[in-house]
Amino acid sequence: MPKKRRLLVLGPSFRRRKGEELLPAFERYDGLFFRIARKYLGDVKDVDVVVMMNDLTLADGETPLPYKEPEGNQWGHQTMPAETLEAAKRRNKIFLEKKLRKGKYSEIFLSMGKKYAEALPDASQHGVRVIFPATGGPGPKAQALKNWIGGRK
Repeated sequence: MPKKRRLLVLGPSFRRRKGEELLPAFERYDGLFFRIARKYLGDVKDVDVVVMMNDLTLADGETPLPYKEPEGNQWGHQTMPAETLEAAKRRNKIFLEKKLRKGKYSEIFLSMGKKYAEALPDASQHGVRVIFPATGGPGPKAQALKNWIGGRK
């Protein structure tokens, strides 16, 4: 029986790589957690990446994205209408159910703020362990991501 894979879900990032060409979502966004993931995923073969986009919906990390200017002056001050959150949650539920259907993943690491995580359904009901470091600042969360990628809990 093949070893189960792990799934990394990265939240949206204010910081993005500019350019006219389409880039994979995992490459387009350039925030702290994206840079850490790109740095440490190079030698790791059991992790798939999913990215939450500006509209709070999920896409595979390879999904081509054009450059889109981030809204507002800084990231933490956006407001999300309840309708937007609920619509994204419904679409994300369908997306994740397809991903998790075959029992391919043993765990999911959520690398995002609590506000963005509200747009995600409860994946633990699929028998998948969900890891969500929701406390501490960017430093402890970045360390948790690095450790998880390296296989240390």
